[in-house]
Amino acid sequence: MKYLYYIALAVLTISCGPRNIKTLSSEQVGFEDLPAQVAQYLQKPADVQKDVQSMLIVLPRGEESKYRLETVKTWTGPWVAYTELINQEDDLVYRIDRGVPSPYIVFEGSLYVPDRYNIFFAGKGLNTVKFTCYQLK
Repeated sequence: MKYLYYIALAVLTISCGPRNIKTLSSEQVGFEDLPAQVAQYLQKPADVQKDVQSMLIVLPRGEESKYRLETVKTWTGPWVAYTELINQEDDLVYRIDRGVPSPYIVFEGSLYVPDRYNIFFAGKGLNTVKFTCYQLK
């Protein structure tokens, strides 16, 4: 009986955890297939210094963001296990594994993740960057 309690607790813990973005419906899009507002923003960020250092960009700018990022550390040591994208209005949590390039761009219910780091320094090479578009539910 005591083992049944531990099994039920483990199943409940796993099922209530954050959803990994890999489980969301997604598609690969090129830079030319991004929504116009996202593409325009990437070509000329409003605040380059601030945005280059930011891991999360929520568009359109100027609106209060309902999303935030939290870093989850490993059990042992000060290392990063993964990052959580949290929708504060709907209490939905999405897990982004360590090593996934940033910035994470949220626009109209979709999360756009580039295929490489440092996209703000790509210059004319920005057209070669591919993005994975995840549908946030």
